[in-house]
Amino acid sequence: MISRCTTLLLLVLLLADGLDASEPDDKAPDNTLTETLVAESTEESSVTSEAPVVEPPSFRLIPPDWLEAKALKEIPFGSSGWLDVGGSYRARHHRERNIRPGTTGGLSGLDDTFWLHQTRLWFDGQWNSRIGFRVGVIDAASVGEVFQPRNREVNRLDLYQAHVNLLLQEDEGKLTARLGRQEIRYGSARLMMAPNWANRRRTHDGVRFIYESDDWEINPFWVRPAIRNHTTFTSFDSTNPNQQLYGIFSTYKGLEDDTVDLYWLANDLQNSASGARYDTLGSRLLGQRNSWLYELEGGLQLGVNPDDTSHTAGFVTLGLGRQLSSSAWNPELWIYYDWASGDDTTGNGFHHYVPRAHYYMGFMDLFGRRNLEDLNIRLTTKPTDKLTVLAWCHFFSLANGDDVPYNLSMKPYAGLAAGSAGSQTLGTELDLMLTYNFTEQTQFRFGYSYFWAGAFYDTTPGIPTNTNASFLYSHVSYQF
Repeated sequence: MISRCTTLLLLVLLLADGLDASEPDDKAPDNTLTETLVAESTEESSVTSEAPVVEPPSFRLIPPDWLEAKALKEIPFGSSGWLDVGGSYRARHHRERNIRPGTTGGLSGLDDTFWLHQTRLWFDGQWNSRIGFRVGVIDAASVGEVFQPRNREVNRLDLYQAHVNLLLQEDEGKLTARLGRQEIRYGSARLMMAPNWANRRRTHDGVRFIYESDDWEINPFWVRPAIRNHTTFTSFDSTNPNQQLYGIFSTYKGLEDDTVDLYWLANDLQNSASGARYDTLGSRLLGQRNSWLYELEGGLQLGVNPDDTSHTAGFVTLGLGRQLSSSAWNPELWIYYDWASGDDTTGNGFHHYVPRAHYYMGFMDLFGRRNLEDLNIRLTTKPTDKLTVLAWCHFFSLANGDDVPYNLSMKPYAGLAAGSAGSQTLGTELDLMLTYNFTEQTQFRFGYSYFWAGAFYDTTPGIPTNTNASFLYSHVSYQF
């Protein structure tokens, strides 16, 4: 399988080497460190629940011609507050070959073609200098599909955000409490995020405390996920009483070139048949030296497995990148190695919580972060200010040959039992994506992914297919 991407990778490396013929001036100021999360749509910067909704009114002056200059923005609200109204619409077309999930959550032998529509409306506001709020409504629909939509694709007319921000203290540092239904993203989002890719956005009910100072941001939190109401579209999603996430996520910003995350994240799961508890102690270093970029993240996971045995697992991510800003198209090249532990007992490996799996583990969503090794290389370029091009190649394999692959729901692929894998070589995925921003509000995206099935699919009994798979998609989105 590796040979199928070897030519592409060699061309990428030669291109990067050729474009970097002239080194940037080491004395020049460093470029702003980017996380290269280019798979996101334009909505993230303005729609994230981290909106500064508690700043004093003096910092948010309302112009007298607000209706003409910024319709639906900075509307006078209350005696000294303001209100922003925003919204978005996205239509995305899928053509999936051999990956439409039945009960497998991976290569399935099933094809489908369909449209996903997502419409959102949100209200950001501030009552006074200490009380702010956000309310968001979503309607997510799937049209034209042959098979049952995925859980993350449909959620008709629901309340996906409704929280209040309370400024508790503002001295040398600022302490804010956020109560209610909210989206969450921490750090790299490998363990916790409300992904923009999902048609039905992930949200949680609970409380977070946000402490911010010059050097630190500290976030203690306790939340429960909101679960989709499968029986009716006339009532809002309810809180899941069988799951809870809590912990402390901290970021140290006092270093000149580096950012350090330190965290303890707990996930308690209680199902009718069994339950589990996972505590992850982890850290992440993200930094830059001149044009070199680097990222290191890892964690030790302890707790109790669904079979009541002691749980010990972990994950490691190593990344080295290079910005070639002095070259045409401003390419950025990364090489990553991802590892997440498996176990001789099915289901007892690393648990990835509620992650941004679509971005890191391949755009075809074939694998969850459990019992997985992923050596991958990513190239991002910007031929113009409005156009971003991404090429990403993954080489997937099992971390433990006695365990099996897992889907995004942490279920064994095709219900396989421990010891059934005939090979650890899962295969190779190539992801190509073009993103064109017509304006700050309007975006078009086109992507194509292909997966070459590895020896695992040829040698493991009980799987539905051993053929290759492909994924073609495009979307247009608008927000105001």
